[in-house]
Amino acid sequence: MTPSASPLRKVTGFESTAYATLHGELVWAGAATGVDHPRNLHRHWRAPRIACDAQRLAAGAREGLGLIENLPPKGLLLWLAGRPLPFPLDPARARFDAIRAALECNDLPGFAAAATRVLGLGHGLTPSGDDFVGGICFALAHAPRAAWAAGMPALRAHLLAHAATATNEISAALLGDLIDGASYAPLHELLAVLQHDDASALTGSMQRLLRVGASSGADMLAGLLLALTTNPDSPASATP
Repeated sequence: MTPSASPLRKVTGFESTAYATLHGELVWAGAATGVDHPRNLHRHWRAPRIACDAQRLAAGAREGLGLIENLPPKGLLLWLAGRPLPFPLDPARARFDAIRAALECNDLPGFAAAATRVLGLGHGLTPSGDDFVGGICFALAHAPRAAWAAGMPALRAHLLAHAATATNEISAALLGDLIDGASYAPLHELLAVLQHDDASALTGSMQRLLRVGASSGADMLAGLLLALTTNPDSPASATP
């Protein structure tokens, strides 16, 4: 795919962003130095395939939880650490608590209902609620829950249908990528670090993810860590 393949169209309402549409698909049309992502128009990038084990990912994620106090206090990492959130997130703390409760007891309908209540919540091009739910779904794509296997297609359809009206076009598309398990390179790099139990690389990997957006990386990291450490399918799971 090249810029000359078809005229780019600005995304309605977001003319100043680096995103545009090409053949009806959202693409990153900004500088070629932008972060690696499957939608980068200038650089064809796909995440390397990695075989993941839910128990190994959970063990790495628990170690990551122990390091979040050393990370910049951003986004929903504050909630994960039990600290106050900025407006408008703090008044919605109970909504995030409901997501955690559903994950802890493998309540798929409860998670679907709770997740839709945070979509569109927050500031920026990709609101914190979207990135948080996306981080959870990214984890579920690479560490599937046996109890949820049959219901995942319906969950995906449910979240995308709700996102179509709850958030903006760009964030909804990026959420769909996360649900499919394909997203920013730093997120995939962190997944590999967790899988290979590379403790020496863990802090640096999380810090690189935190550089994505104003708080997007932090919100996705919070969702990823939460999902991986609240999986009842794994005998080593634990509540953060």
